[in-house]
Amino acid sequence: MSQPSGQSGLTKHETRRSLESFNWSLSLRSVFVSVCAGTSFVFTAFALSLGLSKERMGFVTSVMSFACIIQTVSLIATTRVKDRKGFILSAAIAEPVLVIVAVVLVPYLPAALRLLALGAAVFMAAALLHLTQPLTDEWLASTIPAEIRGRYLGRRFQIMSLVLIVTTLALGPIAEWIGKTNTTGLSQLLAVGGLFGVLSVLALRWATMPAVSTTSRVEWHDIPRTFRSPGFKRYVLAVLIYSLPFFPTVPYYQVVNLEVLHMRESFIGYMMGGYYIVKIVAMPWVGRYVDRRGARHAMLVFGPAYVLFFAGYALSSAGRVWPAVMAWAVAGVADAAFPVAMTGALYAAVPEEPARPAYFAVNNLCSLATYGIGAVAAVPVLEALDGVHVSIGPIRLEQFQCFFAFCTLLMVPCMFGALLLAHPERQAAGPPHSRPDDAAI
Repeated sequence: MSQPSGQSGLTKHETRRSLESFNWSLSLRSVFVSVCAGTSFVFTAFALSLGLSKERMGFVTSVMSFACIIQTVSLIATTRVKDRKGFILSAAIAEPVLVIVAVVLVPYLPAALRLLALGAAVFMAAALLHLTQPLTDEWLASTIPAEIRGRYLGRRFQIMSLVLIVTTLALGPIAEWIGKTNTTGLSQLLAVGGLFGVLSVLALRWATMPAVSTTSRVEWHDIPRTFRSPGFKRYVLAVLIYSLPFFPTVPYYQVVNLEVLHMRESFIGYMMGGYYIVKIVAMPWVGRYVDRRGARHAMLVFGPAYVLFFAGYALSSAGRVWPAVMAWAVAGVADAAFPVAMTGALYAAVPEEPARPAYFAVNNLCSLATYGIGAVAAVPVLEALDGVHVSIGPIRLEQFQCFFAFCTLLMVPCMFGALLLAHPERQAAGPPHSRPDDAAI
């Protein structure tokens, strides 16, 4: 009979099957996210085709981000559900189903109601995701044996990048063939992407939930108590400071690509595919570097790459897109390090205790809420910059170029937020089952 593996209490067979299920789920969800995420070029084109102005795309991201409050409000109740796995799967599958229904029906609504309905659907879908996110994070964290955590996370991010490469390269020509003003065609493409979201949830049926995940409980007093943990508090501050320039800019990458740089959808697909290729090629080396030098040192070393990323967009224009292309290539290297370094740092910062889901919820709340605030703040800034231009020698900075130039300067001091991360030796001395999510960009 198989013996229990590590602290999860699962047998080796259960652990292996569960980790495989999580990887299948991630692969299928990566397709769903590539097509349907609020920052994807397909969803961006769909929203713009409904009449949303390019400056107000930040409102879409803010609606998605502010839905994270659901995590904190519902956490007490969700950790008391007896069939926790069943609850996670039921709530998680409702998210892509809602996306499918929304994108299919919205184009047939009266013009005055389309954006309002889309915003409501985006909020509800994000709320369903946030409802289960802390429980799913804790489930995965409890399943991964501590001795293979680095290797498994590295392989997991490689798989995700491979799927994103294939999906992005295919999406570009398909979206271009449909046309960025073809609302009905784009809605159908989004609906197909939603089907992959459904399949990603079904893949988790074969994963076994460890006993520690089914017995974790959170009380109201556990939520503010998370900040009494010095390691966790320093981690959250480090991420918020380091990510500050991304909060207002993330909603606008594809807006700039489509509406300012006038890139064809196929070109965007090739550019993003190149970004993922750089990322996956760099990931093994970067993973070893993070293991050897620690998250703190790695994020300081790769910080200048993010400065160059923002500078690339600041220097790009409709007739000069190569700086943006190079920006994504440089960001691919930094983004290979970010998820490995920050996920490991979070695992190490969360104490081994029954209230662990509270730490994941608070971490997600802090990150997503600041993305929402940043996206909302970007709208009046961009509207104020409309018509503004600054000439520096032969370089002419207009509305969005000025916006990204400011973020270039802001990234320089913000990258030193990594100094708040724990030293490698302090992380190593921490609890073995301690615990972050997506890439910086």
